[in-house]
Amino acid sequence: MKEINLLRVPATISVFKTLVDGGLSLKVTTAELTPDDALVLLRLKGKQGYMVFKETKVEEKDIADLPDIIKEFDEKKTPSQRLRSRMFVYFKGKHKTDKGFNTWYVDSLNEIGQKYLDKLQ
Repeated sequence: MKEINLLRVPATISVFKTLVDGGLSLKVTTAELTPDDALVLLRLKGKQGYMVFKETKVEEKDIADLPDIIKEFDEKKTPSQRLRSRMFVYFKGKHKTDKGFNTWYVDSLNEIGQKYLDKLQ
């Protein structure tokens, strides 16, 4: 396995919360990083990957079985299904309306579509 962009630093999981879709949101805190480690972390920002966490130092044998290829998205959903799922999470968590999700979803898609049409004028 290539070790490009592999970050190994002491860290603490300081906060976690559950998400509507069943995932978790983690806040990981590190001590001061070396410039090289900070650069690796900067390059990893926003990327999907694998997290290995161990209370003792992570060694080669601990990560030997990680897959070499990391897919950015689960191919089980089409892009439109993924968008609908994300809109549902937004709707449940942030949007306050008396409309049901399906009505809000169609209205929102019409608004988005209209914004693109307006840009053509």
